[in-house]
Amino acid sequence: MSMVRHLTGLGAAVVVAAALAPARAQNACLTPNCALGATPVVCQNRASPRTPTVLMTQSGFNNVFNPANPRIEPGSCIIWRAAGTTHTSTGNVCMPDPLCDSPNPPECQWDSANVSAGAANPTTTCSYDAAAFPAGTGNAYYCRLHATPTSGTMRGTLQVTTPIVLAVDKEVATNSIKLSWTGGGVTGDFTYKVARNVTSPQMPAATTTTLNPDGGVAGTTFLDVGVLTGPGARYYLVRNKQTNEP
Repeated sequence: MSMVRHLTGLGAAVVVAAALAPARAQNACLTPNCALGATPVVCQNRASPRTPTVLMTQSGFNNVFNPANPRIEPGSCIIWRAAGTTHTSTGNVCMPDPLCDSPNPPECQWDSANVSAGAANPTTTCSYDAAAFPAGTGNAYYCRLHATPTSGTMRGTLQVTTPIVLAVDKEVATNSIKLSWTGGGVTGDFTYKVARNVTSPQMPAATTTTLNPDGGVAGTTFLDVGVLTGPGARYYLVRNKQTNEP
């Protein structure tokens, strides 16, 4: 008999930089829930599709976050990746210090510190604890080097959805696996992606296929037809579709 494994619940920006002092490789403003060039322990050993990447980059003449309004479930993580130059991802209540020389106040939700695009690993990964970032909240943020909390193109809102609760069933007549789920999405946009892997529950990108639900991204079911004809494990994860995805 084929063994079916699934992952549930948790898986399933006018540029103002010219007026600022040059960025230095300082990280005093890095908040404890973020790791510069590394991965916090709580973000490790999880299926890779659970952790979205936000590119801190340039579009035309503007510096932007892509996507600017990332969607995560409670307790999830985000990889903030710099491209082109140095950027930050900084909660609106954090210090507007472009040099990142001073520690942030306790009320600062997250600060990636200055992430250099020229670094060997040009990322900061941050975790978003469910108690501090509960479902249904929106958390405004900006780049200290290229915007302010109220002006500039490099601003966005981190959106925390309700958990996605995934159920898995067998359809014996067609030797198929059927997924169905509830939760996730934001007001006016309940859209999803399905990740599938046949080798590892960590779902590395090289061996993971990303698919649309049945009927398109707004669907809440997925039928994997005819996959129960031989032995082997299969791993599935349903996640929120990001706004920069088709």
